[in-house]
Amino acid sequence: MRLRIGMARESRLRLPNSFHASLVVVATALSCCAAGPNSDPRKSLDEFNLAFISACQTMNQKSSAAMWAEDGVDLLPGMQPMVGQAKIAAWLDNVASQVAGAKMAYCTVDWKDIQIHGDLAYEWGINRQKIEFPGQQKSFANEGKIVLVLKRQADNSWKIALESWNSSPEADTK
Repeated sequence: MRLRIGMARESRLRLPNSFHASLVVVATALSCCAAGPNSDPRKSLDEFNLAFISACQTMNQKSSAAMWAEDGVDLLPGMQPMVGQAKIAAWLDNVASQVAGAKMAYCTVDWKDIQIHGDLAYEWGINRQKIEFPGQQKSFANEGKIVLVLKRQADNSWKIALESWNSSPEADTK
């Protein structure tokens, strides 16, 4: 089963200003994360994934941080494990300060497999991102593999328990 979530720059909805974009992201995140007691687990996970991509596309670090479980673990390439929502949120804030003025050209995940087993879910997919920086600084583009392990919370929302990703090898052009 394939579920592609994300949108290329050309098809993104153009909002009048970043304030409105932030409201859309927060509303989407709240709707996915405050699911009712009888909600369909797959539907709420799909809504979580839409909010996950929306937060990435708008570089909304606050919304991204809110998607983590209190004891979540982030295993980023070349870094020590980050344990706990507070530590992950602080790292996201630091990233935001380093990329001030940058724009996300695109952020997509082509989910290849999504499994739900009770209050745990895991999914993996192909992640593509491109960040454009102001001035002469070269843009950053990456394609890689992403794995999320999610835990359903007492309110039936999904939160990230574990994230890991890595870059795909560059194609051999020889």
